[in-house]
Amino acid sequence: MKFPSISLVALAASIISPVVVVAQSNIVFKIDGSDVSIPLSGQTSYDSNQDERMRRPLVVSADGRSVTVEGNTHRALPLTPALTIKASTTMELDVTIGDIQEAQALCIDENTGHSPSRCFVFAHTQDLSSSWHVLEPQTPEGETRHYSIPIGHYFWGVNKYNYLAYMQDNDSNDRDSGSMTIANIQISDGAEYFIEQDGIRHYVNTAEQKSIGSGQDSWQYGLKVSDDGKSMQVQGNMHRAVPLDTAVTIDVNTQLDFDFTLEDLRDLHALCFADSTLNKNKCLVAGKQEHWSNVFYLSPQTQQGESHHYSLPIGLLYQGTFDHIMFIQDNDSGCRSCGDATYANVKLSQIVHPELDIMVNGVVQKIKASTAVSARDDQDTKTNFLEFPTSVSVTMIGNTHKALTITEPFTIDKATELDFDFTVTDFADHHTICIVTDPTNIASYKSTSGGKRCFTVAGPQTVSWDVDMSPKTQLGETRHYNIPIGRWHPGGTAYYLVFVQDSDAGNKLPGESTFSNIEFSQRPDLVLNINGVDTGVFNHQLSYGSRQDFSDNLVDVSDDGKTASMYGNLWKAFELPTPVTITDDTVLSFTLDVEQELEIVSICFDEDLSDQVHARCLKLSGYQTRDFGTLIYKGIKQTYEGETKEYMIRLKEFYTGTFQYIALQHDNDATDRYTGISHISDISLHEIEPSCLTGATFNFNLNECTIDGFVAGVQSSMASVGACAGKDAWRELLSLWDGQSDSDVRKRIQDICVSGNAGETVSFDMLLDSEKQFVEEFFDGGNKWNYEVDEAGGPDLATNAARITYADEKFDDKTAISLPHVHNFEGCELRAAMCCYVAARDADSEPTDNSDACYMEFKNSQESSHVRDGYSIYPDDSEGAFACHGFVWGNDSGYADAAFKGNTLFDVALLNGLMSNKEVEELPGAPMCGCVEHMPVVSRADCTKTTVTQTISVSFKPVTQFFAETSITSVAHEDCGDLTTHYGQLVTDGKATATEALKLKRHLVGDGQCGNALYDFLETKGFIYPGSGVSSTQAKK
Repeated sequence: MKFPSISLVALAASIISPVVVVAQSNIVFKIDGSDVSIPLSGQTSYDSNQDERMRRPLVVSADGRSVTVEGNTHRALPLTPALTIKASTTMELDVTIGDIQEAQALCIDENTGHSPSRCFVFAHTQDLSSSWHVLEPQTPEGETRHYSIPIGHYFWGVNKYNYLAYMQDNDSNDRDSGSMTIANIQISDGAEYFIEQDGIRHYVNTAEQKSIGSGQDSWQYGLKVSDDGKSMQVQGNMHRAVPLDTAVTIDVNTQLDFDFTLEDLRDLHALCFADSTLNKNKCLVAGKQEHWSNVFYLSPQTQQGESHHYSLPIGLLYQGTFDHIMFIQDNDSGCRSCGDATYANVKLSQIVHPELDIMVNGVVQKIKASTAVSARDDQDTKTNFLEFPTSVSVTMIGNTHKALTITEPFTIDKATELDFDFTVTDFADHHTICIVTDPTNIASYKSTSGGKRCFTVAGPQTVSWDVDMSPKTQLGETRHYNIPIGRWHPGGTAYYLVFVQDSDAGNKLPGESTFSNIEFSQRPDLVLNINGVDTGVFNHQLSYGSRQDFSDNLVDVSDDGKTASMYGNLWKAFELPTPVTITDDTVLSFTLDVEQELEIVSICFDEDLSDQVHARCLKLSGYQTRDFGTLIYKGIKQTYEGETKEYMIRLKEFYTGTFQYIALQHDNDATDRYTGISHISDISLHEIEPSCLTGATFNFNLNECTIDGFVAGVQSSMASVGACAGKDAWRELLSLWDGQSDSDVRKRIQDICVSGNAGETVSFDMLLDSEKQFVEEFFDGGNKWNYEVDEAGGPDLATNAARITYADEKFDDKTAISLPHVHNFEGCELRAAMCCYVAARDADSEPTDNSDACYMEFKNSQESSHVRDGYSIYPDDSEGAFACHGFVWGNDSGYADAAFKGNTLFDVALLNGLMSNKEVEELPGAPMCGCVEHMPVVSRADCTKTTVTQTISVSFKPVTQFFAETSITSVAHEDCGDLTTHYGQLVTDGKATATEALKLKRHLVGDGQCGNALYDFLETKGFIYPGSGVSSTQAKK
């Protein structure tokens, strides 16, 4: 066998002096720099069958450092003490071959039985077996060579080697032939291999290396230590344990770092820590071609020709005290001499593991990363460790099933929610988070007993033990999840968080994802005020009704429990802590805010979870107009998009009895189940009692007789009524008037306010001293006031319409004028009206061109156009000079702009439009004046608003109850700029809704927007308007 690793130098034969034979009795050589003498008197035959009874003496130089062997000689000299050989032990010597023979060698052996594996051959002519260490290059006859032989690479042991043997084999011919001189022998130990722990070196003793495993180790291959002691090279099939001078301790905070180089990949390459049992279950595999069980596979695996630095929290894999380090290079199926790997810079150190901050019911809880363990040994790749890029993030790389111990276990119940942000960088089969409530069985995260404990947010694989969340996170995305885990989780005390990134096919490397900002919280109780006591209703939301509920959507209860917000389609019931009894005197109160309209919004009290058995649900909002089933809708006011309304409903009109559930229906299953938004707040049930106002006397004044102002006045006055202290004015008024709902109360207040204005109001017909037909024709753009043209000697408006001037002087600034009872002003749902003119009474003038007509749809004003349907369009300002002027009013008839809207119409249409500006006549098919819903679609309109100085005195007496009287000081009109802009101010003031403002913009579309409006309109008729390429709908998209 040849060993190319041997260092040697050829020397000229002349540099070694001729041997001088003297009576030297000792052979001298150096061990670790010190001279050692071996008495020749102790020499003995090395293989007595070969040495011919030692008939040929060794020839020793005068200094004892050179020994010449002549002829056939096998001679051994005892070493006292026996020689210890380590992996780093080297023997240096000079060899001169004077006469080459069959085999010329020097041996270091345990005994004199001659083992070729202990011999180093310098020259030979005979074929030798592979057991011999044949040095390369061989020394030719007549030459001298210097050899440096790493004998520790071939054999080793402590005080094991007892003999130094000189061998010159020549037993086949002339046994006296052959000459070899060996000189200047030096045996020395190089650096010993060491590892570091916390900066302290722990040396191994390679002289005591041991084979491990039954028949696994190829003993003839030795470990090789680098000159600096930092690297250990393993060549050939090897299962080798080496003791440490002092044991190392690995605890949960221990980190391992090392460098690994793989020159020749074989079955398996591993570094291990072991105790005296030399068990292989603590091995770290850095490269492999076959799979073993009960070992740890590092990631990534090193491939042939590669080097890797590994850094891992080894204390999370195992702990203990270890007095051996082991090197495994398994290659027992083929070329046992093959395989080459180096382990360098092995260091153990203490680290501080990070902590993962999670929120539990509003409190930060720190979870120690040091508690990470495999959730299932058969699923987890143990060396794929959790990483913590920030204090609130945990990252999984590769196949991972890891559990973290929850520092302070907490309760999961039906109201528990889990929030987190999730990012997927590289897909695995599935990415999942689990909560384990069994303190003795982490692997129960896969159990489906009683429910499911795991929630999957990414990955294509479907498994039976999780809940697939929707939508899943796609590659490169970050998505926030709010999961009502109590719906599926069986509940209990949470002891472990389990993170799963399943990638167990192939090399188990794919997959990288991060969970961040993990928060567990309890959905707040829904708070009902029952007879004055706030009562918490546990937030376990049950599906209500016959397969109508969309389980993905839940009622969102505010932190104080008083507002239930609903998003998208849901039918949810809450079980009351104790059943409630609804009697003839029970009143249900709440506030409803409809943010985005949907099919149905209703509130219910029910004995069970079926909506089909009894009529228990009250419809409050929604555009669905049929197929209500058992839904109660008659007699209940409706709330529309953008509106907020307060409700008081005396339930005896609909049902009485004892009820176990409160339910909310938010029906929107015809289209997108995620659309539709509404909020119900301040839900209360109370028993109506005799009103405290009975027998009271009080009065108050108002500037505007609005419903809210009136109720506020009553509430303020109640403070002086002893029996009313601390009571609610709405409830007392409902009781006083024996109303069935707040609508009854509102109607009574409006009647009181109207009666207060009765003596100060004049009708429009009386104002003009004209019949209804004349008034109606005027606002349609007809009668003589519109058709006549003022000219010299002809009609004179000042004379013909003198009644207008008279009415202005007599009524407009001191009396409320009602709107005319004509079709033009019926159905003003947006509470906006305007007049639009296309002509002037003066022959040589035309209306002020302040607007553009877009189109007129005749069905909106059939009584004016006298046709059932049809339309006219006005592209590119084709209508000519066109003037529009309008006004708006608030959503309570008691507002001054509402109560005096007839005054505003008188000012806009008669005083200014007709008398001052001489503007007349209508756009064909349209009325001249009317609610905007009946008027043409235009770009804009000027605006007039009315302000009133008045006092409404309200008194209450036991017999007459409420009495109102109005005193008007002044009524004034002023310019308010642009009509749409002014409507926005009404929204700001709470007198109109944002939804109504958007609807108004369908009638007043804005400057330069007629093209888009025409595009949208004609599209509904099946035409494409060529004047605009983009519809307003498309523009919004």
